[in-house]
Amino acid sequence: MRSRRSLLRTGGLAAVGTLGGLVALPSPPEATPTDQTVEAAALPDAVSGWTDDRITRETETPIARYQYRATAADPDRTDRETFVATSPINVVLVPNAETDAAGLESVMEVLEAKGWLRDPDEYTRYAWDRTEGRFVRQQATAAESYFGASGRFHVRCWSFEGVVSMQVHEDSAARPKHDVISYDRGRKSIAAAFDAAGWDVSPGAIDLDNDQSDHDGLATVVTEAP
Repeated sequence: MRSRRSLLRTGGLAAVGTLGGLVALPSPPEATPTDQTVEAAALPDAVSGWTDDRITRETETPIARYQYRATAADPDRTDRETFVATSPINVVLVPNAETDAAGLESVMEVLEAKGWLRDPDEYTRYAWDRTEGRFVRQQATAAESYFGASGRFHVRCWSFEGVVSMQVHEDSAARPKHDVISYDRGRKSIAAAFDAAGWDVSPGAIDLDNDQSDHDGLATVVTEAP
């Protein structure tokens, strides 16, 4: 998969084929709100035991505290020494689903209904699965636009043991250099989107001890209403 940086290096929009592909893509959605006030909902029983103390290890719960980058082309996914944490998990979702795959689909359907695109142009990242004892590639992804030429909100998701860990951030414009410019605004955008879709939202409910940049280390919990 081409990275956003490689896309820019090879000429990006200057190529006729690429331009044609962009024309064929759906129009981007209206801007996702980040300033909408969300009233905190009661936490579900599934996560009630994880809210009293700071979570400092990924063996304590099914939640992935970080997303990781591999340091080798063909990494040993059981070896933590070959992975480096890059961005914090900042949203935890609890869907009403019998399987992890079905839970991920429920989450993605909310974003698709908002006009987000699945499987955008992005880097490969991983999360630690405690049951398998290995790193797992992102299982579901979405963004407001495919390339993010003007910036976008972007999520990567993993579902372990019925709980979806989401890394959401706001990307800068692709030019002159792609970068993450806000985790906090990304978290707020997801809270607003799922609140509007009828899910219960509890901002800052779980302390994952993963503060970074403008992220305070607290994950918002989003629960699918019965």
